[in-house]
Amino acid sequence: MAKAPVSEETLNDKFGPHLNYQLPGGWSDESVHPAEKFVKTHCCFCGQQCGIQLKVRDNRVIGFEPWEEFPFNRGMLCPKGVKRYLQGNHPDRLLAPLMRSEQGFCPASWDEALNFTVSRMREIQEKYGKDAFAI
Repeated sequence: MAKAPVSEETLNDKFGPHLNYQLPGGWSDESVHPAEKFVKTHCCFCGQQCGIQLKVRDNRVIGFEPWEEFPFNRGMLCPKGVKRYLQGNHPDRLLAPLMRSEQGFCPASWDEALNFTVSRMREIQEKYGKDAFAI
């Protein structure tokens, strides 16, 4: 069973929107505290999987640098890829499931949320056939 509902005001304070978000330490913090390492990886926004180098300090992503040797994008990124690194530690990021109830969204356990999702997928497939649901 879901926990007691959380007021909309509390949810907004906790989960956003936070439109004027500023990184811890401010935007110029990197000039004083540079990255400890660069991690080559891929942007996750679309199927292109552009190469990107994440700048990491204290096991947290603090920025990115172009990965110019990556053959597909040669260091270039779209606007979504440029801002992707800001999402990992953004105050609006959900870190635990919320489930909708008559009172609004309520915190739930992972098991509760996943079991609910599986049961709804099975209901849809039983009613409309196995091909009625895709991810």
